[in-house]
Amino acid sequence: MAGAATNNEAESNVFLGSSPHDQIEILGPIPGNTEAYMIDRRMLIKGTAAALVASELGLPAARAESADPLCYASVADLTAMFRARKASPVDLLKAQIKRIEAYNPKVNCITYEHFDQAMKEAKQSEDRYRRGNPRPLEGITVAIKDEFSRPGWRTTQGSLIYKDSPPATENAAIIDSLEAAGAVMPFQTTVPEFYLFLGASTRAWGTTRNPWNLEYSPGGSSAGSGAALAAGFTTLALGSDMGGSIRIPASQCGLYGFRPPFGRVAGGEIPFSTSGPMARRFDDLVRLQNAIVGPSDRVMAAMRPRLDYPIRYPRLSGWRIAVDWGAGIAEAIPSVKAAMLGGIAALRAAGCTVDEVDCGFTKAHKMVFIRGLMSTSIGTAIEISNAHRDQLSPYMTEMLDQVGPVGPRQAEEAEELLQRLHRQVQQRVFGKGYRILLMPTMATPLVGADMFKSKDNKVDPWVGTGLNLALTWHWNLLNRYPVVDVPLGLVEDRMPSGMQVIGQTYSDLDTFQFASNWSRLRRSLFAGERFPTFT
Repeated sequence: MAGAATNNEAESNVFLGSSPHDQIEILGPIPGNTEAYMIDRRMLIKGTAAALVASELGLPAARAESADPLCYASVADLTAMFRARKASPVDLLKAQIKRIEAYNPKVNCITYEHFDQAMKEAKQSEDRYRRGNPRPLEGITVAIKDEFSRPGWRTTQGSLIYKDSPPATENAAIIDSLEAAGAVMPFQTTVPEFYLFLGASTRAWGTTRNPWNLEYSPGGSSAGSGAALAAGFTTLALGSDMGGSIRIPASQCGLYGFRPPFGRVAGGEIPFSTSGPMARRFDDLVRLQNAIVGPSDRVMAAMRPRLDYPIRYPRLSGWRIAVDWGAGIAEAIPSVKAAMLGGIAALRAAGCTVDEVDCGFTKAHKMVFIRGLMSTSIGTAIEISNAHRDQLSPYMTEMLDQVGPVGPRQAEEAEELLQRLHRQVQQRVFGKGYRILLMPTMATPLVGADMFKSKDNKVDPWVGTGLNLALTWHWNLLNRYPVVDVPLGLVEDRMPSGMQVIGQTYSDLDTFQFASNWSRLRRSLFAGERFPTFT
């Protein structure tokens, strides 16, 4: 049976949507302090009372984050509460463990739980707050994708082949950074087998579902990280991205996610892939990125000097912004396009010029990208999978058979495509003075969670895995461009969707300035009544 394993200021409003039930509200700029309101003991008491009322009335308990506001609180609110002794890191961890016990049986986004180890870390963080020397993420919970090693932890890559792999003996470089920042890491999160699909439906761990609508995928490959954030199981989450694996779950789960340009963080030596932060709020995303950015003595690609990301940014008035709908890759459904158009209207009202462009991306590029990716050391997954076909998860054998030959020639073809697309993006977007390029993340969020079911129903592999619906993978080929995924709101069938914000090469702060303004131009999810219902 699937499940976790234990291991001891507002201006004008614009409403959009296909129906009143699915309306999206875009808010005008909010002057002044944009930090979330502080949570105090009265809010905690109110939250507990609301949970009791929900229980008595038979309402979906998950409708009320009111069950414990700590679970969805921002990093700024939590650290302020910890300093003021209104709550503690132990309180936070206990609240989130309680929520995991209540709702993870529905979501199934955790592989191994490390609650005992996390409780020790939370108590150490409490001591630091008492002594007055907390670190930037002191006592803040961070969910860790089943990819990053820590002594005693198993990394399974979502595969039965590695389910009983030996525990790690050292940290991944990025885990060093999280430990140095004081983060608490309570659990590892689910992934598709070898990180290859847009959800997590594996023989090793079962199917991970989206807290907003359990029928649909939370995206992937950082599937469990996205689902855990949406579910309130963690305050922050760590993901990685070699084809959209941070941006897609951010889109599917209503989050902010950042795919840094290659080398910005110590995520590895393969240019197609990088690691990055995921969060419910933009300011939380900034704080996690600041914790993991910078050089490492164990990852040569990690860049010097370290880049600092501000929390607050100037407005966008006067910016020229380009939009590529990506129709040559996949046609966005009307509700996704309507949500983006609403955001574009708000940007124009804020003083931006927004024009449509065509970068020349097509779905014909997909196999060139995939074969180029598999011509790196990532391609060892093909060799390993072919040797253990009897243990593979749904669609893995079909996808293996479609990849075809990989090697130096396929790597050269990918490099030629990269050079051509880079020239096109420069000539059609940034060379014309646009500061930012916008694209949909997913053509539709309505991707089924259960790939076992899709396979049984003979759904085409490219549809059943969601790979035909993502507009993300060009930016892993073009991996020096920073990309932030920002939420569009709920678009259809209670499901969120997102939008990619692409900056000029290594111009991370342009994408963050845009995302900061976006967070003020639209009403956030995970507030008011805008929480997952776990149904």
